[in-house]
Amino acid sequence: MKMPERCEVAVIGAGAVGVATALWLRRQGYHVVLLERDAVAAGASYGNAGTFAPYGCMPIAQPGLLRDIPRLLFSADSPLVVRWSRLPRLMPWLVRFLNQCRPHNFQRNATALAQLLQHTYEGYAPLLDEAPVAEKHLRHKGCIYAYSSLDSLRGADGGYALRDSFGIPQQRLSRDELEALEPALAGKTVGGILFPKSSHLDDPKRFFEDLAAPLLLDGTLCFSTVQRLVRRSNALQLDCADGHSLLAERVVLCGGAWSATLAQQLGDRIPLDTERGYHIEFDLEDTLLERPCCPVESAFYMTPMAGRLRVAGTVELGSINDPANPRRYEYLEQRVRRVLGLRQPVARRWLGFRPSLPDSLPVIGVSPNEPRLIHAFGHQHLGLTLAGVTGQLVSQLIEGTAPAWLDAFSSRRF
Repeated sequence: MKMPERCEVAVIGAGAVGVATALWLRRQGYHVVLLERDAVAAGASYGNAGTFAPYGCMPIAQPGLLRDIPRLLFSADSPLVVRWSRLPRLMPWLVRFLNQCRPHNFQRNATALAQLLQHTYEGYAPLLDEAPVAEKHLRHKGCIYAYSSLDSLRGADGGYALRDSFGIPQQRLSRDELEALEPALAGKTVGGILFPKSSHLDDPKRFFEDLAAPLLLDGTLCFSTVQRLVRRSNALQLDCADGHSLLAERVVLCGGAWSATLAQQLGDRIPLDTERGYHIEFDLEDTLLERPCCPVESAFYMTPMAGRLRVAGTVELGSINDPANPRRYEYLEQRVRRVLGLRQPVARRWLGFRPSLPDSLPVIGVSPNEPRLIHAFGHQHLGLTLAGVTGQLVSQLIEGTAPAWLDAFSSRRF
């Protein structure tokens, strides 16, 4: 479709959050243009673990991490690594991150995340009503955290108690109970935790393509790269790489890891950086697992998908421009083979970029420097989970009905 010259709301980025936001605004009757430089769900929204995690209220920055940082950063066998050549650029972000590990900051951030996560499925429900074909990709079988040692299992008590304080459904599993649910983990675990309200997707990209179908049918989605945001007296102007310009009464920035650059053009300096996420996939007729399972000590997810098993996770702090790190693929492959005894070759490898903020909270709110700009990015590991409710909240911000608790996610906190 040819890009229009003007619209009421322009949404930048057709990942999970951008698609959900455009759909919510379309439901509200706004003339929306969704701008995407590549394809629907082409980035982290494609390569994630495919898991809805309404239990995911534990920020990455937590008190125990202060003690473990030296071991994590300097061990070759760690789920968290840093590209040391990038350390000078990363230092300001890392200093903020370490400050968020303080107990009072951790508790505040966990409380805010828990509030947002309560609305996970509520945010998706009306969107699925309008695109019911997308729902066929959903599987409602829960998710399991599996522990390989008693020390690790005991160490999970604090997180269990915190989630319990927020009323998040969870169930302790003995070894026998866990193995009854997932026989493929027999002999590899001492017990675990089941999150019964978690769901997963058999194909994240297809799910969002199907969800976005109404946007394609009515011409809402346009493929173009936004390079510049410019203030005009009666609108914001979006200048695109192909030479087109669009005037919008409001702009919603859902550009994931690339969002901070555009926000800065209008005066918003947001400490967004990138967690480089990896996955590998095995083509399997029998994926061995019924639901996503996380061997907690190794910090990755094993998710059964259509005709394949996806193994996704770990954290690498670096640059969007750096090549893939083969050791991250090796880390995932060695451990999943150890857990599941796989002999099949790796069919696919993927690297993507999680937009991450030091406190593990996304930025959702009106720009303090430009009231016509709304931020909706930085969802880190929870983009899939929180896309629906983020779109709902953006629509409420524009309508003037957003809840007071949303202030915790404003960029003013920086």
